[in-house]
Amino acid sequence: MIETRIEGAGYVAGKSVLRQVELNAGEGEVILVAGPSGSGKTSYFLAATGVMSNLLGGWVDGVVKLGKINPLEPSGFLNVPRIVGVVLQDPEKQIAMPTPYDEIAFTLENIGFKGALERRVREILDRFGLFNKAFNSIEDLSGGEKRRVTLAAAIVHDPEILLLDEPTASLDPWAVRSVREFVAENKSRGKAVIVIEHKARFFLDLADRVVVMSDGKVVEVLDTQAKAGRSLFKLEDMGVDVGISSSVASRTYHAGCRGELVRARDVDAGYGGFGVVTIEDLEICRGEVVALVGPNGSGKTTVLKTLAGLLKPIRGRVDRRGRAFYVPQTPDYTFVHTSAAKEVEEALSRAPELAGIAKGVGLDVWREVPPYRLSHGQRRWLSILIALSYRPDVLLLDEPTTGLDLKAYKGLVDILREASMRSALVISTHDVRVVKDLADRVYITSEGRLLEVDPAKAVAVLEEAWR
Repeated sequence: MIETRIEGAGYVAGKSVLRQVELNAGEGEVILVAGPSGSGKTSYFLAATGVMSNLLGGWVDGVVKLGKINPLEPSGFLNVPRIVGVVLQDPEKQIAMPTPYDEIAFTLENIGFKGALERRVREILDRFGLFNKAFNSIEDLSGGEKRRVTLAAAIVHDPEILLLDEPTASLDPWAVRSVREFVAENKSRGKAVIVIEHKARFFLDLADRVVVMSDGKVVEVLDTQAKAGRSLFKLEDMGVDVGISSSVASRTYHAGCRGELVRARDVDAGYGGFGVVTIEDLEICRGEVVALVGPNGSGKTTVLKTLAGLLKPIRGRVDRRGRAFYVPQTPDYTFVHTSAAKEVEEALSRAPELAGIAKGVGLDVWREVPPYRLSHGQRRWLSILIALSYRPDVLLLDEPTTGLDLKAYKGLVDILREASMRSALVISTHDVRVVKDLADRVYITSEGRLLEVDPAKAVAVLEEAWR
């Protein structure tokens, strides 16, 4: 159902970002594509769907067949939405309509759906837990809820082929389990599914083959029989997160408060006079890392924005000492320049000591590339570099590990550990690794309240939830 033999492809004439990429999937097969950030995974996705050559002004040499369609030809490209369900890495770059209902209906309207459109849309909304938010503004949804909207829109027309780029990004573990069930169901129905994913452990048991990319090429292909034992260690050595072991050494907790930086008591946090979360008593001190966990849409981002001073409490008061910097879930919101090079240059002018970090993650070679054209993982790194350059006393991070490969994750943990020696860190996350590797204390947003929980218990709950 999917046949791709790409000899070369790129966004600019004469410059290849993909070379000798062969990747095929038959009926009822799930292909898991993994590899470091910038290895060409998303570029393959854009080339195989015809977007690179038909919309982005790029080029693709080779053979691509999606069912009976050749997406490299303009006529074939126009028919791709009829047989392919697509989920992009960043929901912000995919959603075009103002509400979940409109976004899902838009897919059906685009292909000339002949059935009972309203009934079909409502069925899909209910399936993805969006029925009660059908007519909410997209801007009022959490990142995880936006992801669910893109998943719902991708399959509402029952496509033959599914192409999913980081489908678990920003999803809580309970929603990850739903995505796994979604992939398994479509596999059993004979669909061809390609999943691009940094957290490969979520899909190893469902995949027929694991394809590892690096530097725009396929460097390893493992079939179902080989996805165990030594092969898993090999994948982890190649930067693929297969969940073999803890990513970094355990953290040493600095007992006692080394200076209170944030204090919130009897605070109702929310929007437009409507409370979302009640914070009864929260103290955050210099030198500690506090993790916020909980389901999508439960108020974690609301808490971060309130602690940062971006939202005024509906009731109560938040006291802060020193400077706070909030890094949003969408990294693009931190950029003010038209080139990544200018963003890096300005950050290093404030904090020259960060030059080693910039070089270590490749920020120093991006030159005049617009920051919005970088991969999600690269944009994530850039936003964190900008935040660190202001030397905040309180650093608030919203889902900082989305889009990061295993090597980048380990590097980020080391950097945040160092930052926590002089600052307080508050991290909203669905990533159980962050809780294990960084958190001194853990709070969960549950039923409209912020409650402290034992870190070990939080890890166990998060690990169990997605399986």
